[in-house]
This record gives sequence, C-alpha cells and structure tokens, in this order.
Amino acid sequence: MKYLKSFLLCSFFLWGTAWAQADCSPFNPENTKIVDRGPVKTVTGPLADFDPCHKSVRLDTPSFFAKKRGDKPPLVIIAHGGGGLGAYEREFAKLMNQQGFATLIFDAFEMNGLVPQSDLLVYFMSNGGRQRMIYKATLGAYQWAIKNEKIDASKIFIQGLSNGAAVAINMAGAVDAANVRGVVAEGGPSAGIGFPDDIKVPLLLIYGGGDNYGGLQQDDWMHLRGMPCSYNENYRLAPAGFTQTCNRLANPTEPMPSPQKWYEGIKAKGHDIRLELIEGGGHGMMFADFSSSSRQLAGGRMFYRSQGASADARQKLQRLVLEFIESKL
Repeated sequence: MKYLKSFLLCSFFLWGTAWAQADCSPFNPENTKIVDRGPVKTVTGPLADFDPCHKSVRLDTPSFFAKKRGDKPPLVIIAHGGGGLGAYEREFAKLMNQQGFATLIFDAFEMNGLVPQSDLLVYFMSNGGRQRMIYKATLGAYQWAIKNEKIDASKIFIQGLSNGAAVAINMAGAVDAANVRGVVAEGGPSAGIGFPDDIKVPLLLIYGGGDNYGGLQQDDWMHLRGMPCSYNENYRLAPAGFTQTCNRLANPTEPMPSPQKWYEGIKAKGHDIRLELIEGGGHGMMFADFSSSSRQLAGGRMFYRSQGASADARQKLQRLVLEFIESKL
C-alpha cells in the first residue's frame, strides 16, 4: 500500500500539474476586452492561447485499474461549455479515465481573465464570444498534445458540450486524421462561429430531443434551431464554414442552417458523421437528472433551459459514446 500511494502521488505530479517552464504561455487577461453588441456582450482582443501551466489545466492518467490500451494511453481533449469548466467536464474525464484514456481539461474563460459560471458568461455573453475563446484554447491544446510524449498522439479524441460541442465540431474540420480518431459533440448550437463546410475525422453528434437550452420559446429545440445569421461571427482561426456568408455583417437577416440541416449536408457529402437524438433528454444529459426551467432576462427576453436525462437514458448515452470511441481506436 505504501508503494501504491507513492506511485499515485508521483503520477499526480507527472500528469496533473507539473510542466517545464518553457511550455508555459502566459497571457495578460486585460488583453481580453468585453464589449456590448446589442442585447448581448462579446470579447475583443487577441484572446488567450492554451497555457498548459494555467491552474485550470489537468492532464490526467487513466485510472490505476483501468484497461491498459498500449504503452501510452489514448487522449481525450475535453472542450467545456458556455459556463466554463464544471462538473460535467470533470465527470466525463473521470468516465474516460476509468476506461483507460488520458484526459485533458482546461478553462478557456479563466485563461482570458473571466469568472466561470458567472451571469456574464451564462446569460449575457454571445455564443460567438464564448466559442472564440474556447476554440483558440482547444486548438492550442490539440497542438500541444500531439507533441506530448506521455500520450499516444495517434489516438486522440475531442469531446465537447454545448458551446464546447460547437468548438469540437469545428475541430473536426481542422485537425489531422493522423492524430485524431474521432470527435464527440453533445448539444452544439449552430449559432456562434458556425459549423465547417467539411470534416476530416469521424463525428458523433448527440442532441436531446427535449433540449431547449437558451431557447426563446419552450419548444425551441436545439437540433432544429436556425437563428438569423446576425447571431454569427466569422472566426478566421476556425475552418471555412457557413459563417463566411452568414454572419452579422453578411446576410444578417437570413437564417443559418440548423444542426439537423447541417448534418444532412455533411452526410450527403459522404463524410463519416452520425446524429443520435435522445428522446426526452435535455442539455448536458450524461450525468444529471432531467430538469427544466425558464428565466426572463433584461428586455423581456425569455431564456428556457432543460437539462439532464433519465437514468436509463444516461446509461444508454454513456454506452453510445464509449462504443463510438472504441470503434475508432
């Protein structure tokens, strides 16, 4: 037991926190400026790069008794949602660690000097603002991970929830298939930085049939939601997608493709893409019981949200994700 404790303690320092100073990418959070854009806010400035030395970053080893998947473990990079790094991301990391995968989590908002789970981020920041911060950090995390000798850089997966799912979908159009085996995206809105014109790796899309998170009406379902193009920002760091001609400056009153519509277009091109609709599920289904609520924001705008799913649905969803990832190893 003494030696086991010493091994686990050593693993914590090797995997969890300690990196060479040369790897660090310090950033002055004051460079990220918050500005008003109509009824919402967004961010301007250079935005933070991924910093492996940031306090929110954890690269965790597979659990001690988990299945060994080679001399070096595969890695799952987890892109957080619009509130920042939270319980969902930590639970997903734990699930993957138990299955023999290393995981990389981080908080892009903290790297930019913002407070996770604040009303600013959850209710008042535009999807475009959130997604640009998350995307830049996730892209940097991927570029850092493929050079990391602790993991199998030929077996990387990317997973994201909500705004993190929109980022993960864009990553599917940006990564090299020699490194990334697949992407899992749960509850990704098409509003923000949009979705890419093509993908380079297999993509599993997951939506709750009852997911109305952020909707203006109670039946404003996420997978069918196609907002006006004015809700989009064309982000040049992301792969080419529909926001090139559908953004707040180009065709602002036209509707953007819904996630369902975009999926159908990518599927028709012959790409390896799959959409699973979980009946009765809300937003962030995998680890929480189903609940629904609404809130009236300033200006009279309603904010509907349903979250979680039944225990049976959660178990099925976890199996679905694990089977997809296993099939791509």
